[in-house]
Amino acid sequence: MRLRRSTIIESLTMIAVLAILAGLIFIPDSATSTRRSLERRARNWKPSSVPTFTDPSLIATDIALSGEWTTRRRLNHTTFKFAKRADGKYDVQFSTSGCFGGCELTRIAEISDGAIMLDGAVAEYVSRTYDILYSIRVDNIEYLLPAESVPDFERDLASGSDDWKWYVHTRRAQSNEQSDAPKSPNGAF
Repeated sequence: MRLRRSTIIESLTMIAVLAILAGLIFIPDSATSTRRSLERRARNWKPSSVPTFTDPSLIATDIALSGEWTTRRRLNHTTFKFAKRADGKYDVQFSTSGCFGGCELTRIAEISDGAIMLDGAVAEYVSRTYDILYSIRVDNIEYLLPAESVPDFERDLASGSDDWKWYVHTRRAQSNEQSDAPKSPNGAF
């Protein structure tokens, strides 16, 4: 009995089926892809000039940084947990996530004159990547503001709307939950 040889079409079909099955096994799920993308953004981020405040009275130099700070939106959230060390620096647990996954990073921070400098960049689920935050005070409430958001924050604060709250992290007890958080000024969440 002699076996029939596969036709070119049959051979190509078998190769395609095997490639699809291999892809299903080796292609990461969306959560893994998101985590890798956020970690890569943080790792590859290059600092540029650090925006400064036109109104330096917003900077809170006497803030108690320890504790949890968060930003929550409808589809994503970001959290910083600061724990003071014996050397005066802070251990930082950073986490961010959204619909397609997230990531957690550890950093060490130093604070000087209201500027919180991380020893490595962090990448939020939304498109912010930074390594410096400012401790600020608005209407006697303390917030953390990523340095890269300073110009947009000041513009929105001066406008009199609550859109500036989109840029800040609040203490966990008073976090800006979705019910009172404004939509992103550029339409993203």
